[in-house]
Amino acid sequence: MELTLAWFDIIRHAGRPNLKLQIDIEVQGGLLLVTAKGNLAFDAALRLLKQVFDTAKEKEVNKILVNCLGLNGKLSTFERYNLGAELATYLRQGGIEPRLAFVGKPPTIDGFGVRVGQNRGVITEVFSSQQEAVNWLAIWPR
Repeated sequence: MELTLAWFDIIRHAGRPNLKLQIDIEVQGGLLLVTAKGNLAFDAALRLLKQVFDTAKEKEVNKILVNCLGLNGKLSTFERYNLGAELATYLRQGGIEPRLAFVGKPPTIDGFGVRVGQNRGVITEVFSSQQEAVNWLAIWPR
């Protein structure tokens, strides 16, 4: 099954209007491929990742790859902690158990939010390349 969606989220952050965070989503067989671009901000990232999880549940896909190489900026340590904790709670409450791979590089993606999720039972990892993430996801059954 192939499905392509695009969501745009325009936010205000630190007094700067119109910072944009965009995600494109493709469903390819048993994989939900998400490509994020733009400026990273906590509220937009939380909202969009919840939409990603809802889409995965609706399409009955349990492998999610989020490519963050096109993101700029970074979240504070506190925001990374909250993002990991809130998303783990959202997944648990929604009965969603994905295999979740993030692709990114410091300083935008440093793995701390992923570690917070792991400590709460989320099966997730962070990678520096999309191929590494695809290889890791391939070991998990559908």
